[in-house]
Amino acid sequence: MTMTMTKLPRDLVEEILSRVPVKSIRAVRSTCKNWNLITKYERFANKHIDKATASERDKEFLVIAGDYLFSLNLNETHSRKFDLSINHRGISIAREHSDRTVFIAQAFLSQGLLLCVWRNVIDNRSRLLVWNPYWGKNKWIECPMTYCLYEWFAFGYDKSSGRHKILRFSSNNGDRYMEIYDLSSDSWRTLDAASDINTIKYMESGLSLKGNTYWYAIDYEKEDFNISLSSVKEEKLAVLFSPRDRFVIDIWVTNKTDPDAVSWSYFFKVETTQHLSGFLFENFLIDEEKKVIVIFDIYGGANNAYTISGETGHFRKVDLRQSPYKRPYRLVGCYIPSSVQI
Repeated sequence: MTMTMTKLPRDLVEEILSRVPVKSIRAVRSTCKNWNLITKYERFANKHIDKATASERDKEFLVIAGDYLFSLNLNETHSRKFDLSINHRGISIAREHSDRTVFIAQAFLSQGLLLCVWRNVIDNRSRLLVWNPYWGKNKWIECPMTYCLYEWFAFGYDKSSGRHKILRFSSNNGDRYMEIYDLSSDSWRTLDAASDINTIKYMESGLSLKGNTYWYAIDYEKEDFNISLSSVKEEKLAVLFSPRDRFVIDIWVTNKTDPDAVSWSYFFKVETTQHLSGFLFENFLIDEEKKVIVIFDIYGGANNAYTISGETGHFRKVDLRQSPYKRPYRLVGCYIPSSVQI
């Protein structure tokens, strides 16, 4: 008689389920109460995530389109070209308002946790949503009542304690404020600290890496490049330079990322006949091993992407309008699942 899964020893069931791809864990949990219970234990989560992060097939990039979060994978074809596979089953990012007065202004990914900054265009107020896609749990956070014209956020964690924190910069008529939120204590506190936020390119979100958040500072009188930051998994920063007067893309990656010191090494350069001035370069991803980058071009509602090989210089256009998500794409980062509880 064949032994069914329901009669197998618990340790064996746990070992089998730990080999299921992360993107299928939601289906596993909805199969039966016993599997749902097993996969909710932290011991299983740590084993499952260890197997997933060691596997190339589970590497994915998270992207937001409108109110949906979904994933992209970069695949190599038989002809040594690269293409994007789009997960058409996006997850709705819940919000309280269904009208267009509320939108996601910024998004961060830190140690498997997603932070979305929801902005209301009517009262100029923000609410924060922290979400662990692996567990499917989220937490809404109210910002301080301080009125502001401009806001910048940072998302990271304390390496010594592992506690996640959110930093909020705000500015209004020359007055500056800085507050920090601790997820473990569910509380805000005001910081008495000065920061020169005028040089930060505030149109873009910062980029969270290894517990810290990075921006690039600009000199408005000397900037002659399109510049953007991205990350290589959760290990390195990547920066893209493109001169405004030449069809060239330069990519650099870090070999050192400390809070007070960052050093870079040259990755590759691509010369192209494509005119790149209209590209929104804050949307690009990089695969260091395959030596490939993907640039998202949503200028004028185009909603295209281009895979670019650093070895061959080959451009491949992907029309993202073929997906069910018609809104412009916002790249969040390379997703590595986390067992961190909110």
